[in-house]
Amino acid sequence: MLGYILATSDAFLSWNTLLYSLLFFFLYELGYIIYYGYLHPLSKVPGPWLASTTSLWIRWQRWNGRLSLEADKLLAKYGPIVRISPTMVIVNDHGAVESTFIRKDLDTSPTAIRALRVGGHDWTVTYPQLSIARERRHPVMIASTTKNLKSWHPTFRNHINAMVEDLRESKGTRSEDVVRHLRICTLKTSQLLIGGPGVDLDPQDFPQIVGEYNFLVVWRLCLPEWAFTWLKYSPFSHARFRVDSSDKLFDLGAEVCRQAEAQKNKNRDPADDTQHVYGLCTDKNAKYPVQWSWTKDELGAEMAGQILAATETTSSALAYIFYELAKDPILLEELYQELIVVDDDHELDSVKLLDACIKEGLRFRPPVALTGSRAVPPGGLDLLGHHLSEGTVITTQSLSMSRQRPDLFPDFDVYNPKRWLEEENGAERRRLLVPFGVGSRRCPGGNMALNDTREDGSI
Repeated sequence: MLGYILATSDAFLSWNTLLYSLLFFFLYELGYIIYYGYLHPLSKVPGPWLASTTSLWIRWQRWNGRLSLEADKLLAKYGPIVRISPTMVIVNDHGAVESTFIRKDLDTSPTAIRALRVGGHDWTVTYPQLSIARERRHPVMIASTTKNLKSWHPTFRNHINAMVEDLRESKGTRSEDVVRHLRICTLKTSQLLIGGPGVDLDPQDFPQIVGEYNFLVVWRLCLPEWAFTWLKYSPFSHARFRVDSSDKLFDLGAEVCRQAEAQKNKNRDPADDTQHVYGLCTDKNAKYPVQWSWTKDELGAEMAGQILAATETTSSALAYIFYELAKDPILLEELYQELIVVDDDHELDSVKLLDACIKEGLRFRPPVALTGSRAVPPGGLDLLGHHLSEGTVITTQSLSMSRQRPDLFPDFDVYNPKRWLEEENGAERRRLLVPFGVGSRRCPGGNMALNDTREDGSI
């Protein structure tokens, strides 16, 4: 009888403990929701209740790949500034975005950008501080100048022609994964600018690695950190590979360093002034030298990150442009007729319809959802009639710049390249095309991305 009473008491205490724990959790969450919904300094910024009080809305949209379009719907409903998480606002007023993002005393949002770490290491994009990132950006900007890109032009064309031959191999007997072909091609072209002519990476596994890494970034933004330790050793091979894709991408960057260093140690023609990212990162006599010594892992992560940035955004943008052109044979024929009269590939930037097709693709489906972020400094910041408290993350997106201006883009939900051939309001339209970001942390490789898109788009 005594044993039964003791056992019953233990069970009762266990249930009580569970109930009290659940009650505490409920009260904590209720207090959290009340604070962020009604008492937090951002409570006056318009936005849906769920997004303003919990991170569930933004995590759900990221998980389902709908964040960009759903955020655009909120901007259409609530206006140029909307609260999309308890401590984040999205801004769509070009003047406000430009004046904020051009400031050099504002860091980027550390939580979001650290999801882009490679192999557990930081690279240029994942440093919140501009003071650190600025010097690391210079090698990319110098290596991707128009002069430098033209010097690599013949090799670029060889890689593009090789991709075309691979696509032709099946002779239409099977469907082709265009994204895979584009990832390989952009890897081949970008490795020249990143590591120099001595770098020749094996591209066969790259499309899968970078594809899984993209999903890994989403997982990092949506799942708790402990989940990745479990997934790394889980029985699910696909999940393990996805988690390991970060290390595999890092290994690719390390291989770039190894091959580039081997080439550097060989005899080199002193008249060859072609510059690449690895050489500029390690050259103490460069015009804008990096003012610290790189560790081996830092260099590997930097090269891996630059490969990711140079390939994935370009290949996804091109795939979408090809898709839209394939749906419109009349437009495709017009583009073909313009291209066949171009004698020199160096004149591609003069093909107005090609340029218009690229601009429209970057406008209609930009490859990045939220185009940059800034963290509000101590003392807060006044923006569009609202006071944003310290630590608030300000973000924006290229997609909405045009979609929220029906006066300039009346058919904003239609792929219409010919809008860019119209003279009227042309300058204002171009001002709202910001696929590479705005301000001091704008993508340093934007010139390279446009060159690749133009070269590949001409095939």
